[in-house]
Amino acid sequence: MKRIASAGLLVALLSGFCWYAPSPSVAQCCGSQQCAGDLNCDGEVTIDEIITAVNSALGGCPPVVGADQACADLATADCTKLDQCVFNGTTVRYGGASTCRNRQKQACLVRLGATGTGNSPTDVEQCVSSVPASTCSDFELGNIPDCEAKIGGGAIGAACAFPGQCESSNCAIVNGSNCGTCAPASHAGDSCATTSCSHGFTCIAATQQCQPIGNDGNVCDSNHPCAPGLTCVIPAAAASGTCDVSGASLGIRCDPKHQTAAGCNTGLGFYCNATSNTCAPVTYVTAGSQCGSVGSQVYTCTNGSTCFGAQGSTPGTCLADAIDGTACDTETGPSCIAPARCVTGSPTATTGTCRFPDPTKCS
Repeated sequence: MKRIASAGLLVALLSGFCWYAPSPSVAQCCGSQQCAGDLNCDGEVTIDEIITAVNSALGGCPPVVGADQACADLATADCTKLDQCVFNGTTVRYGGASTCRNRQKQACLVRLGATGTGNSPTDVEQCVSSVPASTCSDFELGNIPDCEAKIGGGAIGAACAFPGQCESSNCAIVNGSNCGTCAPASHAGDSCATTSCSHGFTCIAATQQCQPIGNDGNVCDSNHPCAPGLTCVIPAAAASGTCDVSGASLGIRCDPKHQTAAGCNTGLGFYCNATSNTCAPVTYVTAGSQCGSVGSQVYTCTNGSTCFGAQGSTPGTCLADAIDGTACDTETGPSCIAPARCVTGSPTATTGTCRFPDPTKCS
């Protein structure tokens, strides 16, 4: 075997590698005079020893994951978590786990391919590793640090479709559209009459203002809502109340008026029975069925359908969510299959077409 005479060349070849010996036969202790790369302690370095050292070094490097694999992993993690946090979540929202995974993967790939994005497949895999241990509230609100949008390249005012395209990590989507502009983060009281609020805020329909989402123990009222899994409990005659944990099991005491106790966690399949004042299971129904309050029972839409027309004791009807490219209506239905939006072309219009987010259409 040809021997390397130049120690400088060897160092140059091996520099930058942090290699780990898989067994004592690969690297031995040769004393203080050992030459770098001398694996058999004979005082010389051969080509086969260099190859062994380099292969060992490469074996210690993390695998390079492409966008397709990272997005597939994220789709699996998200849809699995959805079923843990929402009773039959993938069936209720998507009509099945396979549709959930396909839509989530497609959305992830589009985000990674967006111009100026600060996100990468490596970032996606970090998110994947954090999803299982997250709380359901944080998962639903997107409050997982490793999953939040990274800083993108778009300056304030630049066209965008996703937060990760913006230096502010906030893309203010124009209502009735899939596109918006990079904008500063929202503040309480900012208008959401024409654009969406940033992460951590929700748009209050009655006031058309952005407001932060309350956590357990926070002050709340009709214009300052609580996070998923919480109820705003407001004592009779009081102007405001406190976010309290909603009942999450059969028979838990509740108050349908939310004055003396919290309501029940509808995401987990419960409602507050007004007769017994305890949490009871909702009844799941599919498209074409009545939904909302029907007599003393509560009916919830599933299998990729949404309830429209329910108000108080007046029941509504479950309408199947529309597929991409078909008609939708934000007031009378149908809704679109997430993450598609009902693109109406105007913040005030209600009828439109279901469109999957596409950053190439935003300019």
